[in-house]
Amino acid sequence: MCSDAHLPTNAHSLLVNQTPTSFVRLARNQAHAGYSLVILREHVTDLTDLTPAQLAGFWTDVQHASRAIQETFAPKKIDYLVMGHRMPHLHCHLLPQHAHDDPRRNPDISDGPAIAEPTELNRAARAMASAWERT
Repeated sequence: MCSDAHLPTNAHSLLVNQTPTSFVRLARNQAHAGYSLVILREHVTDLTDLTPAQLAGFWTDVQHASRAIQETFAPKKIDYLVMGHRMPHLHCHLLPQHAHDDPRRNPDISDGPAIAEPTELNRAARAMASAWERT
């Protein structure tokens, strides 16, 4: 995922937006509609390794992605999972919860796979990109 985070599409996801700090991607696995990732550009694995400016930029991108997810997919809430150990840079999984989800369990990145059809996934990525611009 690291080496191709900048590409428009890869085996795992579609690029929604990129900032000086991060790549924002919509996962192909849409077991939780709107499941996205914010991937830090720098090869840093822990939040403590970031400068205050990098940390602010990363959380700004996560918040911005959340707003785009909310506008596009209307979840009831979003869970955030920050990880650094599975790839050489820090990333945040944004896992939307929807009204039809079981309230007794949290969404999980291993749920699915529920691979969205390419046409629908492309439409969703474009909608998120448009929402990103408006929020």
